[in-house]
Amino acid sequence: MNKYLQITLNSPFILLFFISFNLNAGELADKVSTCTTALSKGDLVRAISVSSDILKAEPNNYDGLLCKGRALGAQGNYSEALSTLELAVNNSQSGLEQIISYIFIGNLQKNSNKNAEAIASYEKSLKICELEKNDKFKRINLNFIGETHAKNNDLNAALASYLAGSKLAMNDNERADSFERLAAIYSALEQHDSAIEYQLKATLMQQKAGTLDEYANASFVLGQTYEKAKEYNHAENTYLKLLKFSKDNGGAYYEAKANYALGQLKAIAGDSANARILMADALKVAKSAGENDLAVEIDASLKKLNN
Repeated sequence: MNKYLQITLNSPFILLFFISFNLNAGELADKVSTCTTALSKGDLVRAISVSSDILKAEPNNYDGLLCKGRALGAQGNYSEALSTLELAVNNSQSGLEQIISYIFIGNLQKNSNKNAEAIASYEKSLKICELEKNDKFKRINLNFIGETHAKNNDLNAALASYLAGSKLAMNDNERADSFERLAAIYSALEQHDSAIEYQLKATLMQQKAGTLDEYANASFVLGQTYEKAKEYNHAENTYLKLLKFSKDNGGAYYEAKANYALGQLKAIAGDSANARILMADALKVAKSAGENDLAVEIDASLKKLNN
């Protein structure tokens, strides 16, 4: 799942939208909040325990069913998770509850490699979005459908979904997300001009509205996009800008990534001496920052270059 959508669909506001009046509202809100916190921390046993408490008091409580279904799914208990989430749909009290329930069902199915079923669930949610005139969740569903098509390597179908979703972006953060998705698909389709166009747009949006890390990542991906198009001069300039930005803002991870990428470009150009220098610098920074996975990758490339 993309990172913005994970935040949207895992944040407490979704479960706190729905407060049943069959229990004391304050008590239920506390239980729902506790369950949400347990899910966000990966404490699935706790989440199931709390949701079970809710369901003991109110067997058809929507919040309890949704929480328990999500936790069971995260445990890998597909069958029980699916039946619990389907009960949540049946006990929905609003269109929004149904929209969200079908999204979680789709996520469960997609994560279990049941991609056709996942698309069908997202489309059910999408249909309710259209009836409810809910563009926010319509966009979310279109992006999930796009992700699932991409997972199936049906790139043109993914592109169509992402393009439809991009038209519903409501702010610069959502536009950045849409542009990044489109750039990735165009790149996979080897439509490099379009990939570069959209990744440039994404980078500008992230510079305007994103965090420092989001802007740095968008810049790095832009460099990679240029590389795939074999526009090495543009790639080098992009990595050099990222290197300066990272040093100016204390971003050791992207400093290491930029130097590593520059080293790889030098290696492609046959300049092994400068490639080693850049990669060695990248390795030093990665180790110093505790970025062990990146350090291992750089070290392997250095050894390969030295052989």
